[in-house]
Amino acid sequence: MASTAEVSSWEELSEKVSRLPGYNAVAAAARLPNVQQRDFGDTSIAQVVFYRDNSSWCPYCQRVWLQLEEKRIPYKVEKINMNCYGPKPAWYLEKVPSGLLPALELKGQLLTESLDIMLILEEAFPERHPLLPPKGSPKANAVDGLLRLERLLAGAWLSRLRSFWTKPGQFEGAMDDVDGALAKFGGPFFLGDTFSLVDAVYAPFLERIAASMPYWQGVMIRGETRWPHLQAWFDAMDAKPSYQAVKSDDYTITHTLEPQIGACRALPAGEAYRAKVDGKDGSWDLPLKAEVTAWGREEGNGNKAEAAQTLVDNNAAVVGFALRALNSDEKYRESVDLGFRCVAQALVDGVESAAPPAVPQHFSREVAKAAAYLRDKVGVPRDLSYPAARQLRAHLHWLVKALGSELYQ
Repeated sequence: MASTAEVSSWEELSEKVSRLPGYNAVAAAARLPNVQQRDFGDTSIAQVVFYRDNSSWCPYCQRVWLQLEEKRIPYKVEKINMNCYGPKPAWYLEKVPSGLLPALELKGQLLTESLDIMLILEEAFPERHPLLPPKGSPKANAVDGLLRLERLLAGAWLSRLRSFWTKPGQFEGAMDDVDGALAKFGGPFFLGDTFSLVDAVYAPFLERIAASMPYWQGVMIRGETRWPHLQAWFDAMDAKPSYQAVKSDDYTITHTLEPQIGACRALPAGEAYRAKVDGKDGSWDLPLKAEVTAWGREEGNGNKAEAAQTLVDNNAAVVGFALRALNSDEKYRESVDLGFRCVAQALVDGVESAAPPAVPQHFSREVAKAAAYLRDKVGVPRDLSYPAARQLRAHLHWLVKALGSELYQ
């Protein structure tokens, strides 16, 4: 075991991180989930206040968020708990008695219901990158039908995911209809070669479908040749920086769905995919290998700087968060802090240069438990981009194993 003296201090680690390729002193604050106000170069007072979930998980918030980014409408952000993750502040319930998210204030007018918000934003800001075609055009006439199809798809997906009594072929039939709809105007987007409001509406649910169906049911979505137009849509969406900034990963999606929608039906056909996503097949072991999931292809060899910088810059808060696994018992803080400095050092210098920390022997399981808790709570895009999240999860997993534990959630 390495001695405590061999593990760098947070100050020393901060200096090391600043020299890493890919380091950016403002990168963490500038990541879209962390931003409190977006002005897009417009110095006037923002007319929009966007109330969204603080974990960046809500699909209805995501579609409005994506629209705001695509239209480059200046907005302020207020983050609110989803019902399944804690109480909402009294001031928000005074504004929105139902507590539902998202909500949006436009020039002092409070709006709720994501689709209503989106349609009103299109009317209020027609000069900012219109996301709906001209009224009366064939594409405009197709919008209502496409929006109805999105609701049918969402219903078929949720029924398949949660129920043993779903109608055979209902989900696949809805997917066939979506694939056909994508072909109507030539793709790759729903209304042709440019992104529209329809794509923003579909994106959160297609993203969740692509992650959850292979995980629980063993039904592959991305890469499935039955739906070629949908594959082209995913690729086109992945090429959009606005979508990459709000996009989640398979682990975050599958581990946050059940608190929102209830228990999902896990079939044997999904066992191998579940093992990959959850790190039980060695996919979290270092060195990381390239992998393909619903997120896309991730090479496994980058974004250590983002992971290290986020851990180092927020070290006190991160240690405090991980102590929740130990009932917030402060007697473990010093040892957990030491373990997490070792993780940061491994991200900076490589695991070969960061031997397991010499935590007190009787605390090693507690430190491993705190590290496993943090590993399993890293969220995308809330905390990190997916490549950086892979790195942090894997390096925390390395610490768990180095301390002689093999903790999985």
